[in-house]
Amino acid sequence: MKYQSRFRQLSLLLLQFFVFSFSILLISRYLFFISVQGSLPEQGIGDDIWRAFFVGGRFDAKVTAIAYSPLLLSGLMVAAFHRAYQRWLKFAVGYHVVIASLYVVGCICNYYYYQTYGSYVDLFVFGLWEDDSKAVLINIWQDYPVIRGLLLAMAVGLLAYLSSRWFLRGALGLVNPRAYWHWGVTSLAVLSMVLVTFVVARGTLDSHPLKRYHASVSQYRPLNMITPNVFMALDWATSDYKEQRRFEPVSENELTAQMEKILGQPTPVYHTPNNAYLEQHPPHVVMAMMEGMGMNIMVEDRLPENDLLGSLRPHLEQGFLFRRFMAGTSGTIDSIVMTLFHSPVATISHSSVQNKALRGSAILPYKRAGYRVAFLYGGNGMWRNLSNYLPVQGFDRVYDENDILEVFPEAAQYSGTWGVPDGYLFRFANRILESAEEPTLLFIMTVTNHSPYKVPAYYDAKPVAVSKRLSSLMGFEEKQAEVVLTTYQYASDALGQFIDRIKRSEQLKDNTVIAVTGDHRVRHVSTEESTEYGLAYAVPFYLSIPEPILSNTTYRYDPMRIGSHRDMFPTLYHFSLSDQDYITLGGENLLATEGVSNIGYNAERVINQYGAFSRGAEWYYPWVKDNPLYSGPEPEAQVPFSTRWAEEYHRLQDYYLRSQVLPMAQQGLRAAR
Repeated sequence: MKYQSRFRQLSLLLLQFFVFSFSILLISRYLFFISVQGSLPEQGIGDDIWRAFFVGGRFDAKVTAIAYSPLLLSGLMVAAFHRAYQRWLKFAVGYHVVIASLYVVGCICNYYYYQTYGSYVDLFVFGLWEDDSKAVLINIWQDYPVIRGLLLAMAVGLLAYLSSRWFLRGALGLVNPRAYWHWGVTSLAVLSMVLVTFVVARGTLDSHPLKRYHASVSQYRPLNMITPNVFMALDWATSDYKEQRRFEPVSENELTAQMEKILGQPTPVYHTPNNAYLEQHPPHVVMAMMEGMGMNIMVEDRLPENDLLGSLRPHLEQGFLFRRFMAGTSGTIDSIVMTLFHSPVATISHSSVQNKALRGSAILPYKRAGYRVAFLYGGNGMWRNLSNYLPVQGFDRVYDENDILEVFPEAAQYSGTWGVPDGYLFRFANRILESAEEPTLLFIMTVTNHSPYKVPAYYDAKPVAVSKRLSSLMGFEEKQAEVVLTTYQYASDALGQFIDRIKRSEQLKDNTVIAVTGDHRVRHVSTEESTEYGLAYAVPFYLSIPEPILSNTTYRYDPMRIGSHRDMFPTLYHFSLSDQDYITLGGENLLATEGVSNIGYNAERVINQYGAFSRGAEWYYPWVKDNPLYSGPEPEAQVPFSTRWAEEYHRLQDYYLRSQVLPMAQQGLRAAR
């Protein structure tokens, strides 16, 4: 009878724990929904909303059942012993308080992760911790309500404790300790409770347990984002993280077939035409990837009240500027390795294949042409192991903040969380070019326009203003938003001054090709506004090509052409290299006279001549005719192109990378996925 009584008590107590914690996730989802509701249609999505909460509730029940299953199993074992059971009750209450507090912390983190990255917690979260840990912690402390979040978690934890103590004293006292069950009934009840917990933890009675694909409940991305809770999302991210570190062979047949499907040819090898002028006058080439230079902020530029370009403005007006252009990814290291090495694996620079030279490296055509190739980074070169990895891929030198501080020691007083200010980085870049005795390719990665946003004290900022559009899209208060705009302005101005110095230099002005893009969109800005579906992930692509080169090279400039990071080096090759082979996975010369395919690839979203669509979606948002940076408010279900293209392109990237880092599998054998 004692065991029966304790079993009934622990069953009710665990049910109370379950309902309490389940309610935290449910309330969190509702608040999350309220925050994204403005980006959803007002009508016709009732069923989608219901599915988001119903499937989301199943996910919540799953993780909550798993969370409390250790208590259930331990409680069933100790219920036969009075003293052990009493100690278990105290432990159970403490365990419940910890779970409830973690639920609150997890829900808050998931919400702000979405506000920043436009997704529930995903693979990129591990990239945050592989960055400079101190810098990440400073980021979190300055940009997010850490104290308020912890206080809320503590308050909910206290409520969990008080409600559990009340339940133990009150509700559990109603259990009749003398009530007798036959041992068979007791055994059946115990077995039933274990089975119910198992089924709830599995998520379904079907042959397939509740999985990631169940979270796709709507054509509207925000509803898909609120469906899984943070713990399910973290589990998926962990699986992805482990998976991306494993490289398995791919057969030559598979790779060739995928090349034919996407490229229309069996190899990724292309060739630049013979150019006598470039043969005799090989120019320096600068590829500047600007931290956070997203079009989602650049469209806010308007004089005189909101100057976001500073001294960069005249250069954008005089050179070639493509605005319908996508960053390859939403992460810095992700975009770097995709641009330079066609890699969809962000961790390749510190993975098991970090010592494997890649034959598809974008810099190899320059190495064959006799160029010196250098990487210049405003932060520490050991970030993501780049100081070790890039030389393996052919870079002659990696310069970082230490080199910059050696030349400009005064920069130390202005250094931010991630490194030296962009102004000093670009002054250092000018010195490299001015002292170069051979053709030089310089790949620059800036750092200033990164959260936590900070403008160097020496900079005299120009006016900025936060528009209604930006206020509605940005997860910052107005003062914080002004700092974001001012930092954007500072970075642009530093870049403009760098270009000024080159164009004023008799030594450099006629033999330096400059390309500029952003590494990714500006974060903290919503990506789900339907009228900006093609703009949200866009970055500019600017080209400055000296007149002597243009006079000796055929080209046609159409500012409405569409492209992405994969097109940058193929474009540069045609204005700096003569008669050279190069490798690209579909990248094109955006100044080609015969036109281009007009596809802009981002790992999350793709744009083409028709409009914008998410990877894997079966619908798209068409362009607005009179302003093709923007899309219509409603998606089109009649799609005049294959929305599966993005998936197939990603598969090509995957196959090609695997073919470089591992021996090819035997012909006809399908590589394990």
